Amino acid sequence: MLVITTPTGQIGRQVVDGLLDGEEPVRVIVRDSSRLPARVRERVEVVQGSHRDLDVVMEAFAGADAVFWVVPPDPHTESVEGHYVDYTRAACQAIGARGVKRVVAVSTMGSGIEKNAGHLSASVAKDRIIEETGVSYRALQPPAFMENLLWQVEAIRDQGTFFWPQPADRVLASVATRDIAAKAAELLLDDSWGGQSGVPVVSPDALTPDGMAQVVSEVLFKATHTGPLVSPTGTIPPTNKAVAR
Repeated sequence: MLVITTPTGQIGRQVVDGLLDGEEPVRVIVRDSSRLPARVRERVEVVQGSHRDLDVVMEAFAGADAVFWVVPPDPHTESVEGHYVDYTRAACQAIGARGVKRVVAVSTMGSGIEKNAGHLSASVAKDRIIEETGVSYRALQPPAFMENLLWQVEAIRDQGTFFWPQPADRVLASVATRDIAAKAAELLLDDSWGGQSGVPVVSPDALTPDGMAQVVSEVLFKATHTGPLVSPTGTIPPTNKAVAR
């Protein structure tokens, strides 16, 4: 039995999609089962509730071989690290009580940061309390999500610009959430591994924000023009050119 948390989330739903056609039974923990697509509800076992709740995870982890663990964000929390750790405490109790063999979780490439690094430090703290249970553990370590650019669709559309808190000419490691989900599904289905370690998950493309802007510009040009990619003047028209700031 494979247990998936956040099955309607950005990564969790893609993990579920990657497991549906396999032979392993899948169980999901979800607050509102109506948010699951019909084809998912028909093929998985559903435990309804919050995976922060001990009773919920005790029920969900019964008979589980492997668990996919994600702490959902809470923009209103007073302590990011407290949120990550408190959210995971019940899972750690259930891991031991139910004899879960393997856990795969989404962590961060910013390992080694001990404190005062926001979500990075919080995620590493979450990893540590899971590791203390002794369970076989793989912490997926992605950098920035490529999908983060989608938050800036309006700026790209209206200003031809997106904004990033780093120099535009410095390489920014990134990865698509579908690649994180694919690695998670691979590890969940593979029962041959043990021990505890991090698994970097990163795109092979070494793009700077300027490079990302160039890719966006080329795609926008293709979407709005016919004919060759480069205009007669040899440049992409300003109305279709994204600039990193």
